[in-house]
Amino acid sequence: MYWLKLWVIIPTYNEKENIGELLVRLTSVLEKLGISYEILVVDDNSPDGTADIVRKHRLYNEKVKLIVREGKKGLGSAILDGIRYVFKKDPEATHIVTMDADLSHRPEDLVALIKYADKADVVQGSRYVEGGKTIGWGIHRHLISKTANFLIKTLYGTSIHDNTSNYRIYNRKAAELLLRYANGKSYEWAIESLLIPVAAKLKIVEAPITFINRSKGKSKLGVKDIVKWWIYILTFRKKFKTIAVEEGKKQSS
Repeated sequence: MYWLKLWVIIPTYNEKENIGELLVRLTSVLEKLGISYEILVVDDNSPDGTADIVRKHRLYNEKVKLIVREGKKGLGSAILDGIRYVFKKDPEATHIVTMDADLSHRPEDLVALIKYADKADVVQGSRYVEGGKTIGWGIHRHLISKTANFLIKTLYGTSIHDNTSNYRIYNRKAAELLLRYANGKSYEWAIESLLIPVAAKLKIVEAPITFINRSKGKSKLGVKDIVKWWIYILTFRKKFKTIAVEEGKKQSS
């Protein structure tokens, strides 16, 4: 993995109770792997002081970077801004990791994802393959997740078991594709950012993760977000077909 130049993008909003532990654990994992890496936190001007905690970590780890944006602009918007920052600052970056800041995505699982980094354009952290699991969810959250995945697989013909987890590794080609087509500002990003590579027929593999429901801080996923999420699943089909046609022409030319 000596050839790997990895950037981890972490969008944050009011995660002061989690971001410190996440950075410590994530840095430990990456250092043990012995790969070249940078960590980029994109904070939406959290009023709870999340950015201040990140700044403290930067004092003893220069690989931790921070962008503070003006106001709450959303998960997808933060990741896209992060990708733009990476490509501007580091032309040698080969892969981008996206993960949540609330410790639901264990940094230790990144080891399993990285094993597939040279075998696919996108490595999807999956709760629904052998070795993957979810801890701390009630029946309603399981039902929402299972139904969403069934609907996505049915409408878009994916063979992916977990289409909604935001714990992923994108190679540079896949990340550039997202900059070209993605515009999801909020939680619909998790769906769009996988369906775009699917439409372009990029290679996607799944690696098992253990998803742990947040124990600290407040979830930002509200009823309006869930409704918007469902609508996005149903209405993305036109864009999906457009991407498939455009990318298909490029590949055949």
